[in-house]
Amino acid sequence: MSHVNRQRAQALMQRYGLDVLVLSKPENYKWATGAHPGVASFFRRAGACLAIVPADPSLSIRAITTDLFAPLVRKILGDDCVLTHTDWVETADIRSVMHEGGFAAQLTTQVHQHRVSSFHRPATFDARNAFKQLKELLLSTDLYQKRIGLDMDFWPIADYRLLCEFFPSIVWLDASAAISEIKVVKSKMEIDHLTHAAIIAEDGMKHAISHLHEGIHRHEIAQAWAEGVSQSAKKYQIQLTGQWEYITVGAMPWQGGGQIQTGDVIKFDVGCLVDGYSSDSGRTFVCGQPRPRTQEIANALHDAFTAGLEALKPGYPMSEVYRLASQAMHRAGFKSFQRGHFGHSLGHDTFCEVPPFLSAQSEMLIEPQMMLAFETPFYVDGDGGFIIEDQFLITEHGAQAVWTLPRHLVAF
Repeated sequence: MSHVNRQRAQALMQRYGLDVLVLSKPENYKWATGAHPGVASFFRRAGACLAIVPADPSLSIRAITTDLFAPLVRKILGDDCVLTHTDWVETADIRSVMHEGGFAAQLTTQVHQHRVSSFHRPATFDARNAFKQLKELLLSTDLYQKRIGLDMDFWPIADYRLLCEFFPSIVWLDASAAISEIKVVKSKMEIDHLTHAAIIAEDGMKHAISHLHEGIHRHEIAQAWAEGVSQSAKKYQIQLTGQWEYITVGAMPWQGGGQIQTGDVIKFDVGCLVDGYSSDSGRTFVCGQPRPRTQEIANALHDAFTAGLEALKPGYPMSEVYRLASQAMHRAGFKSFQRGHFGHSLGHDTFCEVPPFLSAQSEMLIEPQMMLAFETPFYVDGDGGFIIEDQFLITEHGAQAVWTLPRHLVAF
């Protein structure tokens, strides 16, 4: 199913001066259509799949996909909403003629009778064929002369030039910001995916924490986290599509670390993926009694987190979260502390950090049904990596944390 809130999309597209979106990024295509973008999308080139989203909610979302994946897309969008182009994968559907008997070669030739003599498959896929179909679709739906937006933060320059050759009279508009703003408010299914992903990641954390002791190696901690994740996924009967971890040990936060020694900081920044939707949360621990400077850093980050959380509510601009967290760090004595953002949206993309960001520049208002990761990290060569990060569902009443683990520095 599509995750596009058509009414929200209409309002935002009108604000950005857009009549229709043409989405080529595979993650955007899946979000808009609910369908797999196809194996051709693995090449990360524009044209492998295209989703067409009109601002007018009365007009259907349409798709252009490869012939291999067209049947699945048609089941979701309907036969009239899907156009196709060829990829490299040869197929044959002999089900309609199997009753006649005969050898496989004979049956294959029979079902391929509709192919013209010039038919051939490209080495991978040919974006020109997809753009021909796009032109036909835009003309047939009276969208050709409208204001058309692209997810330009994805388009390779070579593919964009080819697109402009096919459509010399169209001025393509950059819809990247509009798309991010539409996507930041999640559907129920998206919220469910992100919530389950976070719960499983935290279960992995709890399992890993139970294994912490002086002398354990970073790789053993990571393995314990993965084991806990696997156990949790089985318990909830959820098939993960991925998982990732940035677990570091010791005084150098970017070097991973080795065996835990007394005084070492252990930073967990972990996530799991459900249907491509990635969670993102983290905590920090210390082996034994923390050094005074370790505790000083941890206390400052906790104060910053508490301060920023006051603005993580509907109606507040994202920049206010940033301002409050920054001010708290400065009050704690870290006058030079400068971080680009204190969190981000979550969703289905190539990376767990999805725009918009909780940054000084973002005046976007926080809304219900956003799923945001709020974090106060600090990486100090000589003492270690520190992070407090929670995944929050924004409700009408405020921010609802998915994780339950304490946020203060925990010693073991």
